[in-house]
Amino acid sequence: MSVRSRLRGRRRLLTAAGSCLAIGLAVSGLLVLREPGDRDSRLAVAVNDVSGRATACLAADTATATGSGAVAAVWAAMQTAGRQHDTSVQQMITPVTGAEQAAPYLAGLVTQRCDMIVTVGTPFGQAGPTLASAVPSLRITAVDSALAGAPAGMILLNGPDAAAQVAEQVGALRPRVAAR
Repeated sequence: MSVRSRLRGRRRLLTAAGSCLAIGLAVSGLLVLREPGDRDSRLAVAVNDVSGRATACLAADTATATGSGAVAAVWAAMQTAGRQHDTSVQQMITPVTGAEQAAPYLAGLVTQRCDMIVTVGTPFGQAGPTLASAVPSLRITAVDSALAGAPAGMILLNGPDAAAQVAEQVGALRPRVAAR
């Protein structure tokens, strides 16, 4: 390699580095010199769920999840409906033994922005009425909950058709409208 071609390569590299430095300084200068009021005019960024899709959440206790096929059937139906209707689905299976232990977990699903909560089994099903009265806009469906009657704001499902009915409900969820 000749000395002349080496110098040309170095010259190109130095020119590119100098150009990048000049552009960086110009951008930095613009950021420093802009008006103080410009900062207030920026929009606030909300990062919770940028997809805007509705979310359906499954809540069940570990005893119900391992002891019956209802949790697996409902979860499979929710996943299929979620894929078909562009809805997010998630599940939470946790070792609780009663409604008192299940209630905080259900409240946690509300903070995770679940538009619909499906409970399977007695502990979460029995915790549902308290949440339904506290958050009336939330859709709650209880599968095999051992509740005697459907409290306000809840749908009770039992039997072999429960998974298909949950899938219909997940499919009926609509995307969230962005708050401005």
